[in-house]
Amino acid sequence: MRLLLSIRLLGLILLPGLAVLPGTGNTAFRCGSSLVDVGDWPVEVEERCGAPDYVATYPTATVPGVGVVGEVEHWYYNPGPHGFIRRLEFRDGKLRSEHSLGYGFSGDSAGDCSPARLQSGVSEFEMVAYCGEPVSRRVTWEAIGRGSDIAGHYRPGTLVPVEEWMYETGKTQFRRIIRMRNGRVTHVETTRKPRGN
Repeated sequence: MRLLLSIRLLGLILLPGLAVLPGTGNTAFRCGSSLVDVGDWPVEVEERCGAPDYVATYPTATVPGVGVVGEVEHWYYNPGPHGFIRRLEFRDGKLRSEHSLGYGFSGDSAGDCSPARLQSGVSEFEMVAYCGEPVSRRVTWEAIGRGSDIAGHYRPGTLVPVEEWMYETGKTQFRRIIRMRNGRVTHVETTRKPRGN
């Protein structure tokens, strides 16, 4: 009985402290000496964090006959090899989320487009930093989550945009196709150039 009471008291003492720990529901994050919060306008974020190192924009929804009706912007900040790359996601003119990616990189990593760099999980920002802009891009739509529900009724999948970037591999007969979903590499494919190129 005494042990149970002690555990409950300890829980009541520790519980309020958990609300202020990072990553426990607090949506604000530090950018230099300022705070940035979900819901902030892009101009407010740029005033506090400076201009992003890279911005990627792509569609999130299309309507047949109308075209793109929704877009997402990813802003990347690279603090160098001693800090984590940050990706800020904006939708509808508001900051929606912030993600810390792997360690940043220095400028001497630019141009290192070796196969070892082209792995699943690499961000679109890292792709451009290592390999430059692709020679061609396109967006396709992929259905995820389709199938039957518990009652056996067909459930259509959610369409998500998939970016495909094409890179030339120098004077060889090959090209690389990079597939990305939500700004991260999901697949790398090497294809042969058509004859006559």
